[in-house]
Amino acid sequence: MNYLYLLINPVKFFKQVAEKEKVSLLIPILIIAIIGCLTGVIAGNVVGSMDLPADQMGMVKTISIVTGIISGIISVAVAMVVKAAIFNLVLKKMGGAGTFKTAVYVVGLSYFPKIFQNNLNIFFQKPIDMTKVYEMDWVAFLGGIFSIFNIWQLVLTIIGLAVVYGVSYKKTAIPVIGLEVVAAGLSLGVSLISLNSMAGLSTTAIS
Repeated sequence: MNYLYLLINPVKFFKQVAEKEKVSLLIPILIIAIIGCLTGVIAGNVVGSMDLPADQMGMVKTISIVTGIISGIISVAVAMVVKAAIFNLVLKKMGGAGTFKTAVYVVGLSYFPKIFQNNLNIFFQKPIDMTKVYEMDWVAFLGGIFSIFNIWQLVLTIIGLAVVYGVSYKKTAIPVIGLEVVAAGLSLGVSLISLNSMAGLSTTAIS
């Protein structure tokens, strides 16, 4: 299977996937590992931009990198499996012919644009402004949702699932985009609640 087609002709690539009797999850697992490592680097850079004592910086940065890698791998893996389970269930109800493992494979491969996104985040990462840590960064939030990499991931997911399950693109887009909207709403809610709680604790501590 030529993985170059995933970049230049995803329809052709996923048609090859649909013709295979078995698929290996090795590439999706590799994608998860790479994203996790990049997340760790980003976490380390965040700590590195903080004004910490030199004798504490090394230890705190190491802990942040390791924690970032572990949490990155776990969060992406869980998201991948949950998404695949939901898509498999919905598309089966629509008359699709795929399997859960195939759904995991497609969803996993569709995460590879995040590798490019994380690399860009590393090179263009801004230091944290501690004076605005309790404020909602709407630009970053909306940019994450409507970024070209997120849209690329959604398009690949829709194409892959539609081809593999034998369901129209329009029907496949319903659960894929619908789940993305729900996830964005939950993320926004959690972020606002967390920021309000942190701001409240800070006010209480000062008073």
